[in-house]
Amino acid sequence: MTRLAITGMGFTLAGGVRTAGDFWHRVREGESALTAHTAFNDRGVPTVMAGQLTHDPVVEGLDPKHASKYSREILAALASIDEALADAGVGDFDPHRAGVVASSSRGPLQWWEREFDSASGIGQVLGGLPGAPASIAAIRTGVQGYVTTVSSACVGGTHALRSAAAELRSDEADVMVVVGHEFPLTANLLQVYTDPKSRVLSLGTTAADSIRPYDADRDGTALGEGAVALVLEREADALARGAHVYAWVLATGVANEAAHPTTMELSGEKTAALAERVIKKSDLSVGDIGHVCGHGTGTRSNDVAESRAVRRVFGDDTEVTLTSVKPIFGHLFGASSLVNVAATASMLDAQTIAPTANSVRADAECGLDSVFGGARRTDVRAALSFAFALGSQSSVVALQAA
Repeated sequence: MTRLAITGMGFTLAGGVRTAGDFWHRVREGESALTAHTAFNDRGVPTVMAGQLTHDPVVEGLDPKHASKYSREILAALASIDEALADAGVGDFDPHRAGVVASSSRGPLQWWEREFDSASGIGQVLGGLPGAPASIAAIRTGVQGYVTTVSSACVGGTHALRSAAAELRSDEADVMVVVGHEFPLTANLLQVYTDPKSRVLSLGTTAADSIRPYDADRDGTALGEGAVALVLEREADALARGAHVYAWVLATGVANEAAHPTTMELSGEKTAALAERVIKKSDLSVGDIGHVCGHGTGTRSNDVAESRAVRRVFGDDTEVTLTSVKPIFGHLFGASSLVNVAATASMLDAQTIAPTANSVRADAECGLDSVFGGARRTDVRAALSFAFALGSQSSVVALQAA
């Protein structure tokens, strides 16, 4: 098995998060970056808490005439990739042996809603393309290998990671960048997500009560916007140049439950089977896993289903922890599983399990230790990262401490 190294991380997230250090501080301390989103109240959208960027991303050295043509989504992806590459310190690389794989569940919603009617000029054509962030990032960094964008809702980041891993393991590339980007805070989408017939968003009015995964008093999720980028290399290459390795990516598993298109299969049986396959593929045993970074949306179906899956794999009396980082930045859809992978890698790197922020009263129906109340020092050598999506999709990533 070829272990893959996560050697660089970069972010454009709420709360001014740009670096791996910024990200880990927020996650470790349970400091939510959610704020009240009131932009569309005049259209009947209620106030909701969300992980909002309070300024346009700044891409160092980008020609202003180019920047003026790029959407916030493109700029966020560029800024995150720049930071991830700098963090990895890869330096010069063979451009033909490097690639970018991106994930976005809905593509440039903000561009279509806000700018489509008035768009003019060839530069504006880019704003409406879901694949533009990856393509422009490749041009900016000189990457001439495999460049693509996938759209698989909330498991898309795992699909992107799996695709990038395949390039490295087949010796088609030496360096791969995986980036997730999502800007879902638009009037039309928020109206759908807060409609009484389909509401999944929390109606909490503060960061502390807006999303509470695995909590008995939870009432829904919260959305976020931004981008996250990871740099992947093969183990031998990372070690040869003395790179800092946040964690090793051992294996990814993806599956479709082939069940309900919008609701998870609540027994957890299919997710458990997928997790067991990933553990086996990683050359690990169930006993090697000490933590699961859950999808943790703060909705009943998600929280209960994945809790049951964890208990099926590890036993009802397991001490394996199950936590969620969504209360920090919100749910970033196509970027969400990469946020989870970054958080899992950071926890393994620091040997500290970050808390499930906001949550205080455990739901007995979930029945696991979700680390309420503060970060916890640990000795965890391997962990799983879960992601689930509309369309009956599931994914699991196995990571190991470096």
